Amino acid sequence: MKQLHTAVTVSRRTALAGFGAGGLGLALAAPSRTVAAPVYFADLADHPMAGTWQVLANPMLPDAPQFPNVARLGADGSVLLVGPLSDVGPQGVVFTSSLMGTWEADDERTAHFTATQILSDANGASLGTVTVDGYPMASEDGQTFIDDGARVTVTIRDATGAVLQTIPPTTGGRPVTGTKMSPGNPGFPEGTPDAGTPAS
Repeated sequence: MKQLHTAVTVSRRTALAGFGAGGLGLALAAPSRTVAAPVYFADLADHPMAGTWQVLANPMLPDAPQFPNVARLGADGSVLLVGPLSDVGPQGVVFTSSLMGTWEADDERTAHFTATQILSDANGASLGTVTVDGYPMASEDGQTFIDDGARVTVTIRDATGAVLQTIPPTTGGRPVTGTKMSPGNPGFPEGTPDAGTPAS
């Protein structure tokens, strides 16, 4: 029996985030479009976004350089986004957990995920959470993805769970991009030397 993964529209990004903002993960998103019809997949493993990705993510401060993250979209519908353990934001250094959550097929090449990370200060006090709803879209060959932020929503909550801010979708910013990892291929862009490869 086929499993139904329905299409949902939500939206995008954070002042405390960006796909990766201190691990704020993938603020991933596909180009803007209307709500899609339901997409049927017998198994999420058949979707091109399933797998492990090397991701270039955006930090909390918009002018800081992008940095690598690793994203895992499991065949069971789970999501794990792993980035740096800290980031510099508008309030200074923030310590961040990985983002965890779930995903579903949005269309034949796009995923919709919802993932949350926990924030704390240098003393270990909880600063709250950040939840990202993202929409990464795989390339036709399924080896790369892009998220331009046009549908990504970021929700910032305090330590009690009260919503402090919801950051709607944006366009025109730096896209989040990813390359599928495989044995012998860590997914870094071509031209990036491996640490174990001596320079000639």
